[in-house]
Amino acid sequence: MSEVEDHPASDDDPLVRERERVMYALSILAVVFLLPFAVHDFLRGRNALASAIVCVVVSFAVDGGAIRLRRKPPIPYALLLVPITGAITVSLATQGVIGAFWCYPTVLFFFFVLARPVANLCSLALLLVATVIVQRFLGAHVTIRFSVSLLLTILIVNVIQNIIRELQRRLVDQAITDPLTGAFNRRHMEARLADALELGRRGTPASLLLIDIDHFKRINDERGHEAGDKVLQGVVAVVRKRARKVDVLFRMGGEEFVLLLPGTVESAGVGMAEAIRQSIAETALLDGAAVTVSIGIGGLQADDSVEQWIKETDAAMYAAKQAGRNRVAPRSRDAG
Repeated sequence: MSEVEDHPASDDDPLVRERERVMYALSILAVVFLLPFAVHDFLRGRNALASAIVCVVVSFAVDGGAIRLRRKPPIPYALLLVPITGAITVSLATQGVIGAFWCYPTVLFFFFVLARPVANLCSLALLLVATVIVQRFLGAHVTIRFSVSLLLTILIVNVIQNIIRELQRRLVDQAITDPLTGAFNRRHMEARLADALELGRRGTPASLLLIDIDHFKRINDERGHEAGDKVLQGVVAVVRKRARKVDVLFRMGGEEFVLLLPGTVESAGVGMAEAIRQSIAETALLDGAAVTVSIGIGGLQADDSVEQWIKETDAAMYAAKQAGRNRVAPRSRDAG
């Protein structure tokens, strides 16, 4: 059984759209907070450590400057692991356990600016390298505590990202979904139809079904709004049962729904519309009375805008109404 697509495609990483902004902010922080350490170490004669810190600062400054100029950062974020690990290594060798402290903000940095799988790989690589270095310079008793605490930090960040991702998914669902029927709302419809138009310019067909429940106002007036709500939910359930997985259902408002049929020419959309119309008419959605729908079918045309596409499909739906209701009507006369 096919179902209408329930969720839009989205990146699993909740920070993906903010990555450059985060990297730019971290670049500023790196310059502001790390440069004084470099100057201090130069003055204390710790030239190797100071040079390592300068490498980190320069790397961040180069990428941050590129972001500021709206250019692609020349240093891939994952490669920043190299100067960071180098600086931590020198710090451990010259300052002991103090150098290990820098591993913790580094892990947070990875998860803020890298895709999650890459962040985990870089964090585990840092854990491995730092563990070897700590063991060499500080001994087993410090190594065990350091390794366990850093591993716990990595695990906790993963748990937090899972929570953030789930909260983000819920917020997105609330923003784009009609709470009564579970269909997508009009706001999301406009975005998806714009995507379909873009694909249409590359030769991919698409069709709309504009589905309107016949005499819905009478149902509300005579049976009450609770009965009307059940009819709306029932119609959505029937449409989902008939639709393909790639098809996307939206509630335009009131008793009107739009079903987007990607990759479907108008003549094929007529067949889908007829199957939906017949299924709804044969389903007992209201005690003692049949529920029917009128459906307009609109195939995407080369010169369409989103507004024109909806308008023409809506006109086809009204043609089905005028023909007696419980009918389907295509936008193009030769599509039926």
